[in-house]
Amino acid sequence: MDERTFRQVVDGIYTKVLKRLDAEDPDVVEGEMNAGVVRIRGGGGQVYVLNVQPPLQEVWDAAGDRAWHFQFAGDRWVDPRNGDELGAVLAATVSRIAGRPVHFAL
Repeated sequence: MDERTFRQVVDGIYTKVLKRLDAEDPDVVEGEMNAGVVRIRGGGGQVYVLNVQPPLQEVWDAAGDRAWHFQFAGDRWVDPRNGDELGAVLAATVSRIAGRPVHFAL
């Protein structure tokens, strides 16, 4: 995909993630975007980061001591190193912060 399309797709992901996090109690988990980076903050002080690397056309997620590099594969964003999918990883990491299931439809 070209860079413009990549940016549009990523903007859509960011919008969905932030909208979903807006539905949560901000004392438990909240999301904010600044300078093209989404920071997901938990009430316990955890900070997870969702970022992009346009030259590689990757979406990166950093959660504590783990990081994933997602590439678009067919119709999903997948980490080629382990097959993890972006929506599932976000759901697992944010659910840990929130203390209950939080799902993402990306």
